[in-house]
Amino acid sequence: MKFELYLVSSQVKHPAGREENNLQNRTVEYGTTLQNEPYSIQALYRVFDDKPIPCHPVSIAVDGGRLSVEQYRVDFVPITQAANLFDEDGFEGNFPGLYPDVLQQRPECPEIETRIHNGKPQYFEKDTDILLNATNDYQSLWITLNSEEKAEAGTYPVTVTATSLLDGTVLAQKTFTLKVLDAELPDPKVYYTNWIYEDAICDTYSVALYGKEFYQIFDQLVTNAAKHRQNTILLPAFTPPLDTSVGDERRNVQLTDVKRTDNGWAFSFLRMKEFVDHAKKCGIKFFEHSHLFSQWGAEHAPNIYTVTGERIFGTETDATGTEYKEFLRAYLTAFLQFAKEEQIDKALIFHISDEPALEHIDCYRTAIRNVSDLLQEYPIADALSHVEYYKEGLVKQPVAFIDRADEFDAVQALFWVYYTGGPHHKRATNRLISNTGARTRVLGLQMYRYRALGFLHWGYNYYYDRMTHGIFNPLLTPCGYKQYPGVAHLVYPFCSKGIYVLPSIREKLMAEAFDDLRALNLLESLIGRENTLQICQQAFDDPIDCRLIPCEDQLCTMRELVNEAIAKNI
Repeated sequence: MKFELYLVSSQVKHPAGREENNLQNRTVEYGTTLQNEPYSIQALYRVFDDKPIPCHPVSIAVDGGRLSVEQYRVDFVPITQAANLFDEDGFEGNFPGLYPDVLQQRPECPEIETRIHNGKPQYFEKDTDILLNATNDYQSLWITLNSEEKAEAGTYPVTVTATSLLDGTVLAQKTFTLKVLDAELPDPKVYYTNWIYEDAICDTYSVALYGKEFYQIFDQLVTNAAKHRQNTILLPAFTPPLDTSVGDERRNVQLTDVKRTDNGWAFSFLRMKEFVDHAKKCGIKFFEHSHLFSQWGAEHAPNIYTVTGERIFGTETDATGTEYKEFLRAYLTAFLQFAKEEQIDKALIFHISDEPALEHIDCYRTAIRNVSDLLQEYPIADALSHVEYYKEGLVKQPVAFIDRADEFDAVQALFWVYYTGGPHHKRATNRLISNTGARTRVLGLQMYRYRALGFLHWGYNYYYDRMTHGIFNPLLTPCGYKQYPGVAHLVYPFCSKGIYVLPSIREKLMAEAFDDLRALNLLESLIGRENTLQICQQAFDDPIDCRLIPCEDQLCTMRELVNEAIAKNI
């Protein structure tokens, strides 16, 4: 029996069954990182011989010495359409198949115990639920070094050892060296949000909204998001008017208690306080208020309910009407007072309408004028594609469709970036399961290039098809939303031994993108912006702009150049 073990970049993806002819050239032996920055590699392994081998149980241990280590088994999900409709770069293929994405954590150094069965030794991993079986095709492990604690500057050898659980022999051993530089990533300077859907938590796990079981899952979900650099959460003060057909209703997740009184409206924020407390405990720093007007144009009110369940506003409500205007102004006055009491008033972002088109600018103009005096001290950020909204001064912080970034940059706008992730994103960064790791991770460099204030994505746990109809299990049907692989989710639902959420390779790559951005900000503070961009450009043949789709070695080279410059100038 022959056994292969290769250590490769975190950006390598191996779809099941694909021939890998150049793995030896893609191996990594050395890397650099900062003291408070995790560094990830992968271990690809397989057994092969003249005769097919169905499976060979193995144990793989990662000895990082004084470095903290996390080890994950990489699992595959079935992709029915790769969504590479334009034969673009930055895809792992154009074909259906099994693609790696799901991560299940296992011990970094599993203890192997020996038991005697019929007079012969049997080998097992002690207390390990996530087992490894090598086959003729490559399997992989995701290994994150310096995962939790800040490491001291120095050089750390990391040993990866594969052991047979059939006879206890060592099958292979590889060494990787990580150099930790005497520097730290600065605190993030940008917003990062993926919209979390409370109704999807209820529908996926069959729990009551905002109950004890709900918050057990919510806390794990949000803690996982914060661990991977998300610092902003959508606050469902009202049921977010997102992906809901006109005249339809999605599950009411409204946190604000509303009552009619003889004198107008009364509001209670007890449920909102509980939500905010949980989010802050999980690591969230900023709160984006749910949209005050309907999606795609601000023509109507969101669905809003009283405490008795009566729907008092919705898609039948004219957004510019007197009744809704008076309600909204009364509500915002009360909410802003609550925010000051809870000390989140300096951490608020407001939305008017999601993705208004150019023909909606009149409605949007009227909507924002109805509340602009109340919100003049707060950032208003809306996802949109048309720079005219910024030129007219309607949006303080436009969230620009990333392939339009040059248009906003040309008028010197201060803007976020976003993408929805569908296959119409030609020549832009994306995070589909079928995308290469480099196409996802390049986001950090591009955000630096455009001085982006933040990044927004609409789908963290949206396990529905279009317009919130139908529900799917992304472990079984990751293309459940419009046949786009992983476009609507970044994590996977789970339910075993207190584990409710599984991260993905794509989430790890997004975290790396934001760490790249922080490293670039650090280097800029040392040598200036122009010099920083010049160092980055050395790694690429194409200009650094919103159309750059690099190869994995280019992005790795760029980061090593950046780290080298930090070490020289710190």
